[in-house]
Amino acid sequence: MGLPVRFSVVHCVGTVLLGIGLTMHIVGLATPSWASGTRTDSRGVSVTIMFGLWKVCFGPECKDLSDYSTNITDAWKAASAFAILSMVAGIAALGLACYHFIMSVLAKPETKTLKFIIMVAGILALLCVVISTSCFGGGVYQKYEMDKDGLDIGYSLILSAVGGIAICIGGVVFFLAS
Repeated sequence: MGLPVRFSVVHCVGTVLLGIGLTMHIVGLATPSWASGTRTDSRGVSVTIMFGLWKVCFGPECKDLSDYSTNITDAWKAASAFAILSMVAGIAALGLACYHFIMSVLAKPETKTLKFIIMVAGILALLCVVISTSCFGGGVYQKYEMDKDGLDIGYSLILSAVGGIAICIGGVVFFLAS
């Protein structure tokens, strides 16, 4: 059984990319490993340290960032805010793509405007991810000299960045589908 007349494989690929990208970004946003590494504590035991956008973990124990530091920098706040804005743009793009499929099933007229908005939302998601990761990398990682403390960029930041790229590509692919 094939796809309905107004569906194309390219639309499906775009939607799948939007979903995968959004999932990756949300996982990156929620996990506390934007910077991570190991340190030796006062007893000589190696402890894993992870910094996220909202949590700081020392080994298995995690605390809210506000519990760890009372002076959270503006760059850290900006990184968190733009990561959330990127998620919202990704949700909008995926939601509108699903809405497009529903309208196609209901035989409603197809509009280029809807596809254009999906593409713009995908590009906006990528732009917000770039700003978020730049704020964290330049304003947080460098300011706190995390590299000198033996901390590396963590998987959460990378997941968020790759997710933003996938959202953008999904939005553009969806728009370019005929």
